[in-house]
Amino acid sequence: MASGLSYLHADRLVAKQRTALQITWIGLLVNLGLGCVKVAGGWALNSKALLADGAHSLLDLLTDIVVLVGLSLANKPEDANHLYGHHKFASFAKFIVGGVLLVFSLGLVLAALFDVRTALSQTKAGAALALALVSLVLKEGLFWWTRSVARRLKSELVMANAWHHRMDSLSSLGVAVALFAVWIGGPQWAFLDDAVTLILGGYLTFESFKIFFRACADLLDAAPEREIIEDLREHILPTPGALAYHDFRVRRIGDFFEVDLHLQVDPEISVEEGHEIARSVKERMRKQHPEVSTVLIHVEPANREHIKQRGLSGADQEERQHGQ
Repeated sequence: MASGLSYLHADRLVAKQRTALQITWIGLLVNLGLGCVKVAGGWALNSKALLADGAHSLLDLLTDIVVLVGLSLANKPEDANHLYGHHKFASFAKFIVGGVLLVFSLGLVLAALFDVRTALSQTKAGAALALALVSLVLKEGLFWWTRSVARRLKSELVMANAWHHRMDSLSSLGVAVALFAVWIGGPQWAFLDDAVTLILGGYLTFESFKIFFRACADLLDAAPEREIIEDLREHILPTPGALAYHDFRVRRIGDFFEVDLHLQVDPEISVEEGHEIARSVKERMRKQHPEVSTVLIHVEPANREHIKQRGLSGADQEERQHGQ
């Protein structure tokens, strides 16, 4: 059974990687086409906002490449130089994506404040508006599609890329609003081209910082959210033979989690029986949570003093429930 479940877990990881790569390739091709069209249109029509929007799409292309490389490297097996696997390549890719987004967002703010190119004309605003609307529809659709895939796969790297698409769609929305005002109201509304760029730059800076900060937390082995920890640990004590546990730790590595704990069992049973209980805990947790890649369990005798001082047992949980 153990080997069968391990094969199933491996198959799930392969299917997850294939789906993540497919949606990222689609995003890459969309960004390539949109970026070239918007940059050329923004330059020809003299719209700084559309030009910045096009540059954003081309930077999305760069981050798509980073995501593709990160996903491919993260699923390589262990080797002599990476004894714990390559999953942290996904965290590193997310770090790069967040850093690129942050630099670009700050660049948008500076461009809006200091760029002194001539304002776009009312005639050109109409053509630029059409390009912005096409970009808005494509990028918003790509965001919802990528986000649904990220949620299904529980992939933070794919989710970061999805939010990159959402940033581009919001950028196109703001650009479209500004260009529409210029197209309808005339040159006196041309200041909105810079105003929208400034607002979008500020918003993108905020979102980019969150992605960058979470990537840093993963690389520094910060503990994941409390809900995730509690969701994982609830599978330990219901396992027959698991009397108590302590030193339960979880860390995120890319799109997966590593878990380690000290499991306390009846001191009178054999080493083989204790090992079988630990195996059951591990398989139970991985069956319910495919995002868990590794579970390392140290088996100890459940001496009363150890449970009282350091362990969490079924009796402790009952006391907490009655107390509540």
